[in-house]
Amino acid sequence: MDNCGNQYDTQDTKNSGIAGIEMTSDEAKYACKREKKTNDNIMTTDVGTEVEIEKFGLDGDDGDDLLYGVEDIPPWYMCILLGFQHYLEMIGATVACPFILTPALCMEEDDPNKANIISTLVFMSGIITILQSTIGTRLPIVQGGSFSYLIPSLAIMNLPQWRCPPPEIMAGLNYEEKTELWQVRMREIQGAIIFAALFETIFALTGFIGFLCRFITPLTVAPAICMIGLSLFKNVTEQISKNAPVAIS
Repeated sequence: MDNCGNQYDTQDTKNSGIAGIEMTSDEAKYACKREKKTNDNIMTTDVGTEVEIEKFGLDGDDGDDLLYGVEDIPPWYMCILLGFQHYLEMIGATVACPFILTPALCMEEDDPNKANIISTLVFMSGIITILQSTIGTRLPIVQGGSFSYLIPSLAIMNLPQWRCPPPEIMAGLNYEEKTELWQVRMREIQGAIIFAALFETIFALTGFIGFLCRFITPLTVAPAICMIGLSLFKNVTEQISKNAPVAIS
């Protein structure tokens, strides 16, 4: 039976051992659980020496320094703060994807459908995040738009058959024709992403990704991210040039 709850439920605060610092009942319970876990990880060998069992494959106690685990529920005020932090972290990248992609779709700057694309992406990011945090891998992240898909999408839109008409032709199109102009390009990109996702599913089910990981080490992550950023340099600078103070802030 867990004695941590009985030990600290009747206490409002408990001294943490450091002068001038006190912790709440929830924090005290967590400290008790950590102390109990540490004691459980100690066993006595034949010669009477104490050896620490590394249950999680981590060296020392460095891997057990998390304030909250996957199964832990932080206090409500901490949930609000962490949720707002995640929102600030993800909203910039989520909104940036449509702003970079829509010019390649031949969508004008004042087209109201740009707001529909942004709102759709934010809405779907919320749905996917809920699914990922409940029945998925349950990582503490927000599933937003990926810049990895922007590079092939822009490459497709640079093909001769998908390049935007000259400005004089665009000026002579009505609203319905302009809408069909960017929607047919959006369907082309959606089809390419769906087809690419089939290969990802096959690779995951067959274990081919695990085989590739023997040769593709984590050191390739940083160069890959750098190449994605450098590939988007031209598109990003075009957006920044429209309002440099806002972009810098």
